[in-house]
Amino acid sequence: MIDLRFLEEGKAIRDPIWGYIHIPSDMMGLIDAEEFQRLRDISQLGHVLLVYPGARHSRFEHSLGVFHIAGQFIKQLLKSETPPQLNLEDVRVLLAASLLHDIGHYPFSHLLEEMQMFFIDHETRGRQIIIDPKTEINGALQKAGIDPQRVANVIDYHQPNIPENDLRLAHILSGTLDPDKIDYLLRDARYCGVPFGESVNRDRLLSSITYDPTNQRPAITYKGVSAVEALIFTNYLMYRNVYWHHTVRSANAMFKRGIQDLLAQENCTLKETDFDRATEADLIHRLEEEMVLHHIEQRESMVGRIKRRKLYKVAHMFYPQSDDNQLQDLFRHLYYHPDERHALEFALCEYISKQTHAPLHGDEILLDIPRVGKSPEVDLKVFFQSHIPINKADPLSFDDPQVSLLKDYLLDNFEAQAKVVRIFCDNQPGLRESVNEHAPTFLKAWKYT
Repeated sequence: MIDLRFLEEGKAIRDPIWGYIHIPSDMMGLIDAEEFQRLRDISQLGHVLLVYPGARHSRFEHSLGVFHIAGQFIKQLLKSETPPQLNLEDVRVLLAASLLHDIGHYPFSHLLEEMQMFFIDHETRGRQIIIDPKTEINGALQKAGIDPQRVANVIDYHQPNIPENDLRLAHILSGTLDPDKIDYLLRDARYCGVPFGESVNRDRLLSSITYDPTNQRPAITYKGVSAVEALIFTNYLMYRNVYWHHTVRSANAMFKRGIQDLLAQENCTLKETDFDRATEADLIHRLEEEMVLHHIEQRESMVGRIKRRKLYKVAHMFYPQSDDNQLQDLFRHLYYHPDERHALEFALCEYISKQTHAPLHGDEILLDIPRVGKSPEVDLKVFFQSHIPINKADPLSFDDPQVSLLKDYLLDNFEAQAKVVRIFCDNQPGLRESVNEHAPTFLKAWKYT
């Protein structure tokens, strides 16, 4: 039996979502490390604050929250009828991974990761930081007696040849029901001032956690079904109303385009370290320096307009359920090839200019494509034990009709209402109307490789 009393000892940090979070004394070095302290200046939601001004919380406090929930998960999982085979070393690796899961995050949420030809994902970047013997985080892990390689494996588990023990831990930290998702949904809702997270019965949710030994993943008892339904619905509402709000999407599209244009400049001096080690203030300052170097007028640049909230407006929207497969295939391709989307935007500006005789320079029209594959995920088992319905085998899948019908309804609605492709454009007279009229024809004729 693992003695988990250390989870209630050490440094107590007051958190507005979870109350006191206790950090074991020998793990405080992780928090004090330079790479973790940087997260204080990496916002959790990026440009969401342009719509919800209270959304100024950071990856720092979110990481503390995930650490806290991971500890609650461990306690519940070890009480399961068939608990996971964990020893104290496994527990400490999992706790360290939960604390450091965002250590590789770039500024401004997930924006830069969507520019895949320029940036690696933050999990891979996190691995690089954690296993680098020159980083303070690596030294702090070794001082605490925690293997940096195992922590990196749990965070960046999509790499080949991850040991089975580390995969087991990764499936606790990342999945349908995981500490990361529970914290960010409730924290983001609170700081944005929206009521969506208030419907989640947190105590019931956490007390219903159990272990599925067959799939080696967290599961729930039947008593937690309603709490998980509330969490899933909160996830849907947050994407529709907060994360993918049209104003947020406009700012995101403008920011990505501004960086693409700078990186495409001849003799661009931007380096990898300007992005992956920077705070958000550092990055903006560095981008403005690069604009000066290339004689770009800062006030009317994409970054300058975002700072003044002079954002592009929606000119046209494509709904997945109403558009043909050809367009959906195009959008999927362009999402994974931002350089081709960049070329398409230039060509679309040229096309609209010819149709309307309006002078366009190539950056007045932007195509915004939501993250491909980002849909509600409910791969979860529900244990009924003696309450199992007749003629059913325990456990049931969460989407079994005798458990919940929420998944199919929300999945259809998420695809139809949240995952909208938008064309944004500068708010000059008549441009929105012209784009709305001519852009669909142009896109249907666009050929991609």
